[in-house]
Amino acid sequence: MHAPQQFLAAAFASLLLSHLAAAESVDYIVVGGGTSGLLVANRLSRDAGTTVAVIDPGSDERGNPIVKSPNDWFKIFGDHVAEPHDSVDQPHANNRILKFYSGRGIGGTSLINGMTYLRGDKSEFDSWEQLGNKGWNWETMMKYYKKLEGFVTPEQWQVDAGATFDPKAHGTGGDLHTCFNPLLLKGSWYNATVEAWSSLGVAKIKDVNSGSVRGFDVWPQTIDAKTNTRWDAASAFYWPVREQRRNLELINGTASKILWDEKKTKHDEVRASGIEYTSANGTVVQFSAKKQVILAAGALKTPLILENSGIGQAMQLKSNGIPVVVDLPGVGENLVDNPLISYVYKSDFIADGYTPYSTFLTAQDLFGNEMGPTSASVKKQIPNWAKQVVDRSRGALDVAAIEKLMDIQHDVIFNKNATIVEIVQAAQDGALSGAAWNLLPFSRGSIHISSGRGINSYALDPQFLAVDYDLTTTIEIGKAVRGFYNTSQIRPHVAGYLDPTTDQLPENPSEDDWRKFVPNAVSPNNHPLGTASMMAREMGGVVDPKLKVYGTANVRVVDASVVPTQLSGHLTATIYAIAERASEFISEVC
Repeated sequence: MHAPQQFLAAAFASLLLSHLAAAESVDYIVVGGGTSGLLVANRLSRDAGTTVAVIDPGSDERGNPIVKSPNDWFKIFGDHVAEPHDSVDQPHANNRILKFYSGRGIGGTSLINGMTYLRGDKSEFDSWEQLGNKGWNWETMMKYYKKLEGFVTPEQWQVDAGATFDPKAHGTGGDLHTCFNPLLLKGSWYNATVEAWSSLGVAKIKDVNSGSVRGFDVWPQTIDAKTNTRWDAASAFYWPVREQRRNLELINGTASKILWDEKKTKHDEVRASGIEYTSANGTVVQFSAKKQVILAAGALKTPLILENSGIGQAMQLKSNGIPVVVDLPGVGENLVDNPLISYVYKSDFIADGYTPYSTFLTAQDLFGNEMGPTSASVKKQIPNWAKQVVDRSRGALDVAAIEKLMDIQHDVIFNKNATIVEIVQAAQDGALSGAAWNLLPFSRGSIHISSGRGINSYALDPQFLAVDYDLTTTIEIGKAVRGFYNTSQIRPHVAGYLDPTTDQLPENPSEDDWRKFVPNAVSPNNHPLGTASMMAREMGGVVDPKLKVYGTANVRVVDASVVPTQLSGHLTATIYAIAERASEFISEVC
C-alpha cells in the first residue's frame, strides 16, 4: 500500500535533491564498500562509459596485519575494524544487551569474518521460490557460486588432512580466491575427529559445498593460497582495478538517506535522484545518481537508511518524524541470527596447524526418537509464534504471511531434512572448543530507527530464544557438543572445563541446569539477515526477485538483508553470489 498523498508531499519537500547543492552526478551510487557493494561496483564499472561511485566510511586495511592474517582473525574483535552494535535488553536471554559486529573498512565484513566458504543445503535455496522469488533456487545459485570462484585444488598432504572436494562443485577462473588453509593441521587429530563423529553416527562428507552439508567436514576459506592472506572483497574486486578504472570512485563518507525526484513515475513509483552523506570532515553532501541507487550497507544498516529515507512501516516512520514515501511494513523486520554458545575445554593438546572443522546435524540427528513429536509440536505452535511476531510489529505485519514463512521453514527442517546444527571444532595450544548454534531458529526480531535521530539511533532487537523450540534446540545442541568431547577418541585430551566452568554448567547437568545456563550464555553468531527480505510484498517482502525495492523505480538492495531465510552455511559465499546476479539485473533497464 502506498503512502497517502499528504505524507508524500511532505516527504518530497523534506528529501528533494537540490540541484544547486548537488555534487557531480554518476550513473550508479553504491552505498557500502563491503562484501556485496564492491563486487557490484566492479561489475558495473567494467563498462568504461558507465560511472560508479561507492560511498563508505571505512579506511584502507591492506596494511592491517590482524586483518590480513587468516590464522589471527579471532583477534580482530578488539580492533577498530570490528564495529560494535548493541541490542536492546533481551528478555529471553536474562535481559542482557548483546553485541553484534560488522566490518568497518574497505571490504566491510569480509575484513572480519572467519573466511569460511560454506554455501548451504539445496532445499533451503529451493524454498526461496515458495516466497515469491521465481528463479531463485539452488541450481541458479550454483551457477553464480562457480562463476565467481577461483578455487585452488588442495595438495596431497592437505587431502590427507581432510581437504576432500568434488571438482564439479567449484569454479576455478573467478575473482574470489578460495582454497583449503595453507596451514591445515597435520597429524592424527583429523583421524581421531573422524572416528569420534563416526562413533556417533555422523560420517565425513566429501564436499560441504555440493548442496548437502550433513556430516563432518573440513571447509575451504576465502584465502589467497599463494600468499596465505585473507582474500576479502576489496582484494578481489576493488584494489586490482582501482588505478585503471577512472569511472569508479570511492568516496569516504557515511550515507544517511536517499533523495527523491519530485514527480512519481507513470507506474506510481518513486524515483531516487541521489544520496545524502556526511563526508569524513563532517560536511553534508548531496550526490546525484542518474540511473540507480544500490544499498549494500548490510543487514543492520540498510533498513535504517531505508527508514530514514521514508521507506518502511508508516507508523514507525511517523513516530520518528519521518515523512512516509513508501509504506513498506517489512523494512527492518524478519531479522534472524543464530544464537551461539561456545564450549571450551582445557586440554593437553599442542597445535601446529589450523582446524577448519565443522559438523552439521539434522533434526533427526539431534532429536532422535523425539523427531516426530517435536515436528508436530512445532507445527502446532506456529500460529501463536506468528501472532507474537505481528504483535511486536504493532500490527504492521500479517499473521497469515508469517505463518506461511514459518510453515515453509518447518517443511525444510522436518520433511526436507535440511541441517539445523553447526558445530565448529577448534584445537589450539592448551584448549579444545566447540562453537555451536541453531542454524534455523524460528525466533524473529527487528531493527528500526528510534528516537528520531536518524541512522545512528536504533533499536536492535534479535529476540533470541523468544520461541521455546529455539531454547530446546540450543540445549540439545549443547548436549551434542558434550557428547563429542566425551567420545573415547577425544575425551583423553580433555583436562577440564574452561568455559563454561562447572559452576556455570555442571559436568552432568540436569534439564533445569541447561535451562538456566543457555539464556545467560547465548551470543550473536553475527550472521544477521532478512531485514529487507526478498519476498512477495504481501508476505512482508521489501525487494522483488530482481532486488528492486517495492514502490520505487530505481532503488535496489544487494546485501544480507535481502536473504529471506537462514542457511546451513556461512553468509559470505551466498552474498557474493547474490551480488553477482544482482549486477546483471542492475545493468538491465529498470
